Amino acid sequence: SLIDYSFPCLNSFSETNIKKIQVLQNSAVRFILKYDTPFNILHHEAFNKLKLLTVSNGLFELSERYVAGRLRHSVPLVIKLVYEYKAGFKS
Repeated sequence: SLIDYSFPCLNSFSETNIKKIQVLQNSAVRFILKYDTPFNILHHEAFNKLKLLTVSNGLFELSERYVAGRLRHSVPLVIKLVYEYKAGFKS
């Protein structure tokens, strides 16, 4: 998505600007799904039908992938620590 490609710029946006992008995303989802619903209902429907995250959750996941990608090329001990850290969340 456009947000994925613009992640390095968006990561430095203020919370106010991220909220503005969220409003734009909500409007697009309402248009695509032809809904006129509150955001909390819209988010659940959008996630189920379009496999879409909120802007802030999407940026958080992109941050995780970015850091994980950088660490993958790091020293073996760091890789092991990241693996153990992730395994702790799955249990």
